[in-house]
Amino acid sequence: MLASNQAIKLVSELMMIAIANSKGGVGKSTLAVHLAVWAFDHGLKSAVIDCDKQRSSSTWLAEAEPKITIAVVDSPEECLSIGQDLIESHDFVIGDGPAGLDDVSRTLLILADIAILPLTPSILDIRSVQQAAGILKYAQAINKGKPEGRIVLNKFRVRDNISKELRVAAPRLGIKVCKSVIRDLGAYRDAAQQASVVSRMGRKAESAAEEMDQLFFELLGKKFLSNKKTLSNPKAVNQRRVANG
Repeated sequence: MLASNQAIKLVSELMMIAIANSKGGVGKSTLAVHLAVWAFDHGLKSAVIDCDKQRSSSTWLAEAEPKITIAVVDSPEECLSIGQDLIESHDFVIGDGPAGLDDVSRTLLILADIAILPLTPSILDIRSVQQAAGILKYAQAINKGKPEGRIVLNKFRVRDNISKELRVAAPRLGIKVCKSVIRDLGAYRDAAQQASVVSRMGRKAESAAEEMDQLFFELLGKKFLSNKKTLSNPKAVNQRRVANG
């Protein structure tokens, strides 16, 4: 595990990630919980702001890793106040946005350094990301270009025609698309049922854990690259995962 001052130094330029979309069922909570635990297991003091009325990420995370700070918000005022406090007191903050693009979503994006827009193989999801892109541009216009937008292809099926078409269509949305994709694997459903995360489920979820690692290092690579050997020290990270798994 990294010493606290090392962790803070590594994320000094990256304090918050928002996960947003105008509809539910795209995997926002799955990404939020896995990213929070991933950061925690790499030695970062992590927090999650749950803005979704279903409270999926806060309920899941409370069992998966009680040491991670959880905040539940219902209004843009709460989101702004609590978000600013958590950014000041934590190394890493993840915001799980609501299913919709209301004022809470706008506030979350204004606070964020990176905005993740999950996209699943559905024409409806492409439309929802188009809507989210408009709110993203609004936040960037009033926040000096932040947050950086990233589309994550989620629930991806390698041999599925719609998934293949999605990979072609996604770059046309005008937001950078992550090379790493999250496949439609049973391990993620198992993780939710077991109130855990794939990185703590051993060999049965090894493939899913590897693609989550790839995605998060891609998202955070510029910030962590020079210290990647320290941050991702297998022995330290695995000890922490085993101890908490």
